[in-house]
Amino acid sequence: MTAAVTIIQAVDWTRFDLEGWLYQFGAWMNTVSGTCGKSVNPIAVAMDQAVVKQKIKKLTEEQKKEIIAAHFLSETKPQLSHTKITCQIDDNEARAVQRLILDMQGQSEVLDEWLEAIIDRYFYGNSWAVMANEERTQMDARMDVKCGLAALHVRYGFIGLSQGT
Repeated sequence: MTAAVTIIQAVDWTRFDLEGWLYQFGAWMNTVSGTCGKSVNPIAVAMDQAVVKQKIKKLTEEQKKEIIAAHFLSETKPQLSHTKITCQIDDNEARAVQRLILDMQGQSEVLDEWLEAIIDRYFYGNSWAVMANEERTQMDARMDVKCGLAALHVRYGFIGLSQGT
């Protein structure tokens, strides 16, 4: 009897380094936009919803309900920055990259912050300046991304790490 192959096992991870795969997922998300820039891809929509869930973890139940209601009533969603990266991955490879992040979320608050920085930087193509806010400076954003990349590399050592990281 043979074991089932997971989507992560089915991908040729040698095609890109870790950052390359993350950038490719961001490019893939850009390729599936519908009218008015809204994503029509269920995976991209799920990533948007995961970002919202991350932002409401530290709030009271009343605040969470208000934010969730506002999210579903709002027309604004996390904006994808259009980059010059050409998408070179298919839907299954995109699902595998998404799985890398989703499998690690929820393990710790710190790790979730690092993964949020990874999502902001690579998936949404945000600049360091855009990633900075009241709680995080640009340098904090850079460190969160580096720590997130390190955590992903430790967990998924079979994906090559770029020389600059």
